Amino acid sequence: MAVFLPGGALLPPQQQTLRGEVVFSGIGLHTGRFSRVTVCPAPADHGRVFVKSGVRIPAEADYVGDTTRCSTLTHQGEVIHTVEHLLAALYALGVDNAEIRIEGTEAPALDGSARPFADGLLEVGIEPQGVPPHNLFFSELVWVRDGDRHVIAIPGEGLTVGACVDFGRPYAGPQNFCYSLEGPHRSLEAMQLGGRAWGPCAGLLPQLRQPAAEGGTPLSVFLDELAPARTFCFEDWIAAIRAAGLGSGGSLDNTLVLGERGPSTPLRFPDELARHKTLDLLGDMALVGARLQASVIGIKAGHALHVAAAHQIRKLVHDPQHPGDRPSPAASLSRSAR
Repeated sequence: MAVFLPGGALLPPQQQTLRGEVVFSGIGLHTGRFSRVTVCPAPADHGRVFVKSGVRIPAEADYVGDTTRCSTLTHQGEVIHTVEHLLAALYALGVDNAEIRIEGTEAPALDGSARPFADGLLEVGIEPQGVPPHNLFFSELVWVRDGDRHVIAIPGEGLTVGACVDFGRPYAGPQNFCYSLEGPHRSLEAMQLGGRAWGPCAGLLPQLRQPAAEGGTPLSVFLDELAPARTFCFEDWIAAIRAAGLGSGGSLDNTLVLGERGPSTPLRFPDELARHKTLDLLGDMALVGARLQASVIGIKAGHALHVAAAHQIRKLVHDPQHPGDRPSPAASLSRSAR
């Protein structure tokens, strides 16, 4: 049976896998092609690994080959697009070890959110494995930026992710959201992240909030408040996206489109855009390949900066110039990349 800790941390102090196989299928958002993904149980210390045409591709930042509109894994000539929503669900539900077999070149879009993935994983069940988890600690602030876009990661305990967006448009003005796998009491607001973020980045951090999360468990907050937030785009982006060879599978069934007259379908949340960015950030932080112990916030950021931050965190862990930045004894990253 699954091990969750109601009222406390979502992730138990042991590795977990699935109790059985679960299949997801549908059209890919960007390729427009049908794909089938089978998520299978895997032994302890296996990690989350994709398998395509016999090629094994660990779900780690080192294997990200493109971040244009999604996170794309590549290895030995094989390509898998749009892995972030499935990875967010796996990470949030504590599935440390899984073999993810894919037929196609992109994870299916489903409804554009992570909720269908989470529902399928929970339906098959999550199994504790009795082995200490791989925890990734680091000891200094990580800050990557591109103009007014930033990702800031601060060492901590457990993982908290947050996103701030402002597109300067109707329905898409300033929004922010955060989610903690340690529970609402560990939200970025409660931790006063702005006060802890020393130096010039402190002024970049607005007050973050976790709406409707008070009294919820980390699992219920993920399922009800974060996982349902959908992929979005603006109506005047569509031509450029299509011209770039992307968005071929986009439809009103899997994408929230915002135009001058408002959203294409009713918003699931007033701040759905910030929530979806938070979901993307969670999926991209799964690419560190272990349970990240940090508070991470994206400010007007996207997959490129998310993955750059994941790379930087992994580099700190491996860098001999930072001997204090090492995984916990149970968290050798080389073991998790099999």
